[in-house]
Amino acid sequence: MQLDPIELEIIKGRLEEAALTMENQLFHSGYSPILRESFDGSAAILDRNGGVVLSAGMPIHLFPYYYSARAVIEIWGGEMSPGDSFLINDPYLGGSLHVPDTAIITPFFHGDRLAGFCASMAHKPDMGGLVVGSSSPNAREIYHEGIQFPAVRYWSSAGPSRDIENMIKSNSRSSDEVIGDLRSQVGCTRVGCSRLTELFDRYGTETMIEAFESLIAGSERRIRAKVAAMPDGVSEATATLDHDGVDVAKPLTIRLKMTKAADALTLDFSSTDPRAIGPVNLRPQAMESASAVGVLSLLDPTIPINDACRRAITFVNPPGTITHAVKPNPINNYYPTLHLVCSVTQTAFAGLSPDRAVAPSGLGVGGMLFGYPRKRNGKPGVQYELMCPSLGGTPSQDGSFLVMPVAQITPSQPIEILETEYPIEVLRFEPLIDTAGAGKYRGGSGWIREYRILSNAVCTVRMGQFAHGSWGINGGHAPNLASCAINPGSNKEDQLPILATRDIAPGDIFRVVLAGGGGYGPPMERDPALVAQDAADGIVSIAAARTDYKVALSDDFQVDAKTTAILRGIA
Repeated sequence: MQLDPIELEIIKGRLEEAALTMENQLFHSGYSPILRESFDGSAAILDRNGGVVLSAGMPIHLFPYYYSARAVIEIWGGEMSPGDSFLINDPYLGGSLHVPDTAIITPFFHGDRLAGFCASMAHKPDMGGLVVGSSSPNAREIYHEGIQFPAVRYWSSAGPSRDIENMIKSNSRSSDEVIGDLRSQVGCTRVGCSRLTELFDRYGTETMIEAFESLIAGSERRIRAKVAAMPDGVSEATATLDHDGVDVAKPLTIRLKMTKAADALTLDFSSTDPRAIGPVNLRPQAMESASAVGVLSLLDPTIPINDACRRAITFVNPPGTITHAVKPNPINNYYPTLHLVCSVTQTAFAGLSPDRAVAPSGLGVGGMLFGYPRKRNGKPGVQYELMCPSLGGTPSQDGSFLVMPVAQITPSQPIEILETEYPIEVLRFEPLIDTAGAGKYRGGSGWIREYRILSNAVCTVRMGQFAHGSWGINGGHAPNLASCAINPGSNKEDQLPILATRDIAPGDIFRVVLAGGGGYGPPMERDPALVAQDAADGIVSIAAARTDYKVALSDDFQVDAKTTAILRGIA
């Protein structure tokens, strides 16, 4: 069937509206701050084979949806019925990036025919396991990381499963929020199914199924056309993780060989270091998502993210490496590794298409958690925050401040929400001078945040890259390094490693420093007037302007043109 292009565009617009409505309901009805404030979730419309047609929210959930839907199809097959919603968070069976990422897969039936799925994935504040937040630095196998659900029927036409919800209540330290978020996910997928029913009733089952395939095929054609316009070649890049939390003296290396031939890309991670003992490994869905987002963001960010990536990009990722964990390897601290995969993908891509090169964002990303015996409302609770660094410079502009790489929709949680819900005071939250990677176009600045904890608590840090930070590109400089400390500057100071759990006493101060983005291009090529403006804005010190940019500034941030010309060797 050949769809009319105008009709297809109308259907596409309606599907986009449906996906955005699902996303909006998910974030506005979620219970936990990590969902309703940090937007760590997404919604998608899938075809009947599990391929993503359209999605909204967290872009790194692209490939996980396919794996989760395929698990539901393989386990339940013809036993699925209208009104069903399935819960899956087993990273080795489905597509969850780690155990706290739980997927709801709701089959969509038109009449008695399975015609697709509406799906949602969202991070949960606690799914059990060794520590608060389910992300223990001491995890040595997946079973330490929380309760796992292998595509179970969570909802039916009769409502939610009491058995499953009772299991969650017995295993989660924040069960009210977890169950509330799960019900929000079910609700948003049912809204999606309702919108699909309207479209299928109007256009017919066959037309809509063909529209799904046409939208995926259209993205594939656009990807291949962009790739075909690039010269054939091979580019390699490497990046280093600090360690796995077990052997802290042993860095771990991710190695990528990217090959462009005709209209196809091959991303080969087979030379990456063997899987780690500690929880820094990735499942294939995480590697594929990070790589695909890295490629598309440079190739053409207007191309819709859907299952086309699976067709146009070939991934070589054999089992047994950091980027292809094998059960029961732990994976809970996946995000710093995933972020590094995206950065190394973009660096390799720059070798094939230098005009699209961008500097990496600040590394050191991850999560920071506090578990309290009582929140402000008197109930036990988990404060789970995602740490957002800043982006790197590009060929045309400076890197943005405080933007999460790979998951750009994720904001830093508002101070007002934190202080209202948890026994905590935020003492300081501000950008730090001289933390942006210098360059013709500098990176965004790093920042600092300090908390005073007002009750007993357990703190878990799951971050990365305190020793091996980001880098500049095409002559740009590296930014600062991330770090965490308890009671900094006191005789009780505890400088934390990238993976750590500590008991916190009332009155303790917790400090986190996040990295800025890398610089693009030689700093001496930056317009002196921009350097002066950066100095006036507190981004660059007068001393760094002179040493990094070779720009002489007066105390009132005026450019000394004569001295600057001498410093830059053009006098």
